[in-house]
Amino acid sequence: MDSFSGSRIGTRQSKDVVDPEDEQKLRSLVATVTQKANAAIAKNPKDVRALYALGAANATLASFEGLVRRSYVAAHSKAKQARHYHQQVLKLDPSFHDARLAIGVYDYGVGQIKGMYRLMLGIFGIRGNKEQGIRDLEFAAAKGNNASTDAKLLLVVVYDREKRYTDALRLIDELLARYPRNFQLEMTRASIYGKMKNWDEAVKVYEHIGSKIRSKQDGYERLRQEIVYHEIGQAHVNRLKLNEAIEAFMRVVNGSNSTADEKADSHLWIGKIYDSTGQRAKAVEMYNAALKLDCNEEIKSDAAKYKRTPFK
Repeated sequence: MDSFSGSRIGTRQSKDVVDPEDEQKLRSLVATVTQKANAAIAKNPKDVRALYALGAANATLASFEGLVRRSYVAAHSKAKQARHYHQQVLKLDPSFHDARLAIGVYDYGVGQIKGMYRLMLGIFGIRGNKEQGIRDLEFAAAKGNNASTDAKLLLVVVYDREKRYTDALRLIDELLARYPRNFQLEMTRASIYGKMKNWDEAVKVYEHIGSKIRSKQDGYERLRQEIVYHEIGQAHVNRLKLNEAIEAFMRVVNGSNSTADEKADSHLWIGKIYDSTGQRAKAVEMYNAALKLDCNEEIKSDAAKYKRTPFK
């Protein structure tokens, strides 16, 4: 979820993780739904469920284009169509609260665009209202049938972005009570505690997640423990518990399932800790270890910089 809660949507690797066969299955399924919904609407233009299905199909493609392909023009086009169809649904049946989900997402998204850019978009008929978008999402979460859980998950992201951390934590607790196997919700909870600068609580949550991975409780073994140790290390840095941070980062460095980026970033952090405590030789050793890995160029750049000039 953290990939949705910053200034960017998606991740640097988003375009690379799509299996072409999976993408084809998704697009084929959406095309089938669209074809059947259009056939139903041809018989009855006021078929509420068919209109809702068309909106949901477009919303699905909007999510895929924006979050996975990061093709924002295509994503906006599909999102706008989804909003249009679901507005028709609500005109025909105001109690069809599931339709508020796509409308809320669109209005919040466009409402996030700042100042002059939003004014320019308004000239072309692209308008949104952030506050109204949140209200629609809250309505879908509280009153929706099939879309209630999706609305709550999205609200966690929205509340996080809006710094409404207490509201986000409340929803996470509610969702975890119903879906205890969703480890991403618990990772998000720890991340939110970090944003609240409550590092002690963040560490407690991360360590709880780690214990569930080791005991294979609630399917948490599906999550790589190296991801958790990396987050624990960063939380310990913020707590100024530097020995504990080094211990956590070393678990990443020595982990059999760590990615090159995770290992390199952990080496970099350990090097900065050694530099900050006057252990220059050990710090340089860590920077050199990071430079030897096939990792992100930004990490390598930082490692090279601190190898030349000690981190302060």
